[in-house]
Amino acid sequence: MKKILPTLFALLCASTLTSSAQTPMDSSSATTARSVDLIDPAAFGFGRPGYMVDTTFIDTQDFANQPGGLDFTEVRTILPVWTKKVNDLRIGLSLSYNLSELDFNGFAGLQSESLHTLEAQVGLFWRPELSRWWGLGFITPGVGTDFQGLSWDDFEVSGLGLLGYRYTDTFSLAGGLFAQYGAQEVMIVPALGFIWKPDPFIVQVTPPFVVLGWRATDRVTLSLSAYPSGGSWDVEDPAVNRVELNGWQTAASLIYQATDRLSISLRAGMNVGGELELRDGSNRVLANETLESAPFSAVNLRWQF
Repeated sequence: MKKILPTLFALLCASTLTSSAQTPMDSSSATTARSVDLIDPAAFGFGRPGYMVDTTFIDTQDFANQPGGLDFTEVRTILPVWTKKVNDLRIGLSLSYNLSELDFNGFAGLQSESLHTLEAQVGLFWRPELSRWWGLGFITPGVGTDFQGLSWDDFEVSGLGLLGYRYTDTFSLAGGLFAQYGAQEVMIVPALGFIWKPDPFIVQVTPPFVVLGWRATDRVTLSLSAYPSGGSWDVEDPAVNRVELNGWQTAASLIYQATDRLSISLRAGMNVGGELELRDGSNRVLANETLESAPFSAVNLRWQF
């Protein structure tokens, strides 16, 4: 699930590029540019490019079938590195880093672990002038590890190809394929979604993400959203070799555009449907534990170009 998060959010990013390409950016059009931006309640960095830092705190997720629970804190960053436009094609490179602090409280012999996810993404965005068609493709290699030792098992790579069509100024539809390799497993799934923007509202349905937003003012946006959470990492432990954490977050968010470039957002809700799986070096399942729902909160700062 970890790789699907930024991958499918890129579908939304591509739609934003097709919309914002209609309006040149200058000081008189800053508000107009914001009006075509999509809502990013989970702060995965789609929409206008920029630097981002996001911190999430989840209360203890109790184990459903035994005493104890899991404590989780995460800090995520996104750093755009380079972009260039060649005719109708835009090429971009970005880096992302996640620090996940997990306290297993002795579960399967594990205590506190600092787990890291480092990814690079090379993306291609195709948008012919005066056309309603657009395309997107990218590849995202990365590692999920505790940095106690690196091996091929730490490596994961994903790719996505999409073709979209903007039916109207407020409705876009896209479809394609997503592929992922990691932990000696290959996954290929369809990627389908749509974005509908009846101003001042916006509906973003790109499974497994759903966002309903309302732009209350030029500076304030409110939203309700649901999206996956978690990650997967290889660890150096005598018994446990791989940690996989999955769940869903349902959140209410407030996004405040402090300046034309700086935005601050707060969100809170429940982490639900949690599942923790541990595997050994032979990829055998050591434990698969259901996690009880727990409240979470998050704060995000973003500096947009």
